[in-house]
Amino acid sequence: MPQELRIASLQHVPIPNDLNSTLRQLSERAHEAADNGAQLLVVPEASMTGYNISLSAMQAIAEPDDGELTRSVADICIRHNIAIAYAFAENAGNDFYNCVQVINAVGDVCGKYRKTHLWGDLDRTLFSAGADLAPVFSIDDWNIGLLICYDIEFPECARRLALEGANLLLVPTGLMRPWREVAEMVVPVRAYENQLYIAYTNYCGSEGDLTYEGRSCIVGPDGKDLARAGPTTPELLTATLSKSAIADTKKALPYHRDRRPGLYTGLQQP
Repeated sequence: MPQELRIASLQHVPIPNDLNSTLRQLSERAHEAADNGAQLLVVPEASMTGYNISLSAMQAIAEPDDGELTRSVADICIRHNIAIAYAFAENAGNDFYNCVQVINAVGDVCGKYRKTHLWGDLDRTLFSAGADLAPVFSIDDWNIGLLICYDIEFPECARRLALEGANLLLVPTGLMRPWREVAEMVVPVRAYENQLYIAYTNYCGSEGDLTYEGRSCIVGPDGKDLARAGPTTPELLTATLSKSAIADTKKALPYHRDRRPGLYTGLQQP
């Protein structure tokens, strides 16, 4: 059973409404990540289609989860022998979702999630909310959970995935100014309190009237950064994750063992 997993997180400037350029960049960065030994690459929220775009533009570029975009990403995964978590606007017929999907190194879809916590008018104008968190899935015997951006700011989401066995959370995001505290404070706390790894992958630069915060990070189960990008420049972060680090942290701080769920039933109320 693999005890280590090497992952990459791509912080980049948005390329809205241009699938050809986006796929070309994804292939180039997947090649670079694989050359650095990465087994998994994560990109930002709606990275494939653009995030801060008009409703008409989103609906025109949105794709079904088994469409041409998925086939193109699968080809990149196979060509570079790397799994990719790619985020896009999903066309589901009567509804559109802010979605992340994961394809493994042999081109098979192994995980998918529709954003459940919509942020402000931007999300609510474009997307429907997902109905539930997605099941934890595995890559190379690592259990992986998916969230998108605003979801990580709700502690119940990360805790549920941790209790379902996740070792790693992938969180494509579009964190914009002035919310840098999410990247610098909230994400490390989520990793620490749930004793797992988090890959929080953001844009830098601008898209329309939004300026993104950058500060993508890969954080360990002790809440410390394994890798962190700056606020303004594109970067490809890489880090090696270790199951022994998770085990050591859980032994030192047995939060999950010491929980008292009977005290928390009020959390289920509106």
